[in-house]
Amino acid sequence: MVNYTVRPPAARSKGKQKCAFVRFLMSIFPVKGDEAAEVVRKIVFIGAVIAFAITGGSLIKDVSGEIVQKYVVEGQIQDIKQQASSGNLNLNEEEIKEIKEEKPYLREELMSLYAINRDLVGWINLGENDRIIDYPVVQTTDNDKYLTTDFYGNYSKSGTIFVDYRSKFSEGGDATDFLVLYGHNTYSSVAFSKLTRYFYDKDNQDPNADLNLSFYQKHPTINFDTLAEEGTYKVFAVCLFNTEEQYGEVYNYLRKGKLFNDKDDFNNYVLDIMDRSVLFTDVDLTYGDEIICMSTCYFPFGMDYENVRCVIFARKVRDGESPEVDTSKAYRNYYWMGWQQAVDRNICSAYAKRAWDTSKLLSY
Repeated sequence: MVNYTVRPPAARSKGKQKCAFVRFLMSIFPVKGDEAAEVVRKIVFIGAVIAFAITGGSLIKDVSGEIVQKYVVEGQIQDIKQQASSGNLNLNEEEIKEIKEEKPYLREELMSLYAINRDLVGWINLGENDRIIDYPVVQTTDNDKYLTTDFYGNYSKSGTIFVDYRSKFSEGGDATDFLVLYGHNTYSSVAFSKLTRYFYDKDNQDPNADLNLSFYQKHPTINFDTLAEEGTYKVFAVCLFNTEEQYGEVYNYLRKGKLFNDKDDFNNYVLDIMDRSVLFTDVDLTYGDEIICMSTCYFPFGMDYENVRCVIFARKVRDGESPEVDTSKAYRNYYWMGWQQAVDRNICSAYAKRAWDTSKLLSY
């Protein structure tokens, strides 16, 4: 007969080492015999893990929501635009008649989108084929709504590209001499995120590339089409601006979206912008040019600093002018005018000076 005698518990444990998993759990969770300081340490650690799991889950949720926004919502919008460009408006005759009476200048390729959202004022595109930026642009009576609202009016962490409510379009729907556009810089690189590549092209894998110039050299122009007409704009300045006085100068680059008062107003603004630009191009400027100012958040000091904006300035190609740009003439500005925080963190030089060709400002 088999003897099933079992050793007493004390005998079983004596001299035996607990398995690795048990030791791991004992190192994390309080157990009998721990000193008070050890118990406190373990409780703090457990709390930190729980907090990380909660915030990490929130981050994953935000990023996944942005991806849905990019590949589903934006895909739908682009499909609608492409179908309209092919003559398929998906609108009945009454809807088309109503829209034409309201906006007689509205181009057909944007008519279906306008029927969905009457805040539509245009379309912005960077990168003709790869669609680095390719979105509808809206405008409403404030600068808050579209920070967290998609084109269909639903909540969206990525928001929608929008024009400052104070910026003006002509009665015929054309752009005027100064428009401010806003868009988010997001984890998933949607909205205006990739505009920051103009400042520093972090995705460029070429070891010989100048990462402060390479993105501009590939993309010296941006397309911004209004409801009434198509438009190509030549990038002429890339700037970083501070938005909080505690960190130094706060320059009014937005101008509250207002048009230029006169030639002196235009000239003084351009001088200020070019002194603060991190690169110089071969693009000339003259009073009467149509300028778009595209602003997004930037985090050169880390995500804890939300006071910095990366801003791209471009002027519209004039009637009869070639849209081509000689990017070989672009060069970096090592002495751009920054703010105290940027100087302290070696983002810019403490000795700013005018180092660009002011003759390019033709009306000066």
